[in-house]
Amino acid sequence: MNNLRYFSFIILSIAFQSFGGIFGKYAALSLHTFSFIGVVTNIFYIFSFGCLVLQAIVWQQVLIHFPLSVAYPCISITSFVVLFSAAVLFQENITYANMIGLILVTTGIYMLFHFHEESA
Repeated sequence: MNNLRYFSFIILSIAFQSFGGIFGKYAALSLHTFSFIGVVTNIFYIFSFGCLVLQAIVWQQVLIHFPLSVAYPCISITSFVVLFSAAVLFQENITYANMIGLILVTTGIYMLFHFHEESA
């Protein structure tokens, strides 16, 4: 049960980082001219910053319970969330190169966890 709880920290970290990037994209699209006041009063920038602060807090919990060599590669799962969100929310194209990259990332994460569990 504790492993599931600790793994949920990784999921939360991925979610906060992904949402931070998505809100950052919305912020960039909504800010027509750059100004400091425009940035600090833009709700999307505020949400993006909030998500990244929460990600940093949750990430500390991840690092307490997982080795960095296991935890850090899991953050690459953010690529999946952001890529598919970009396609759905911003009508960006998903290319074959994107798909091949995601397959390689998935394979690497699988191997990392598979071999880490065998050595534990």
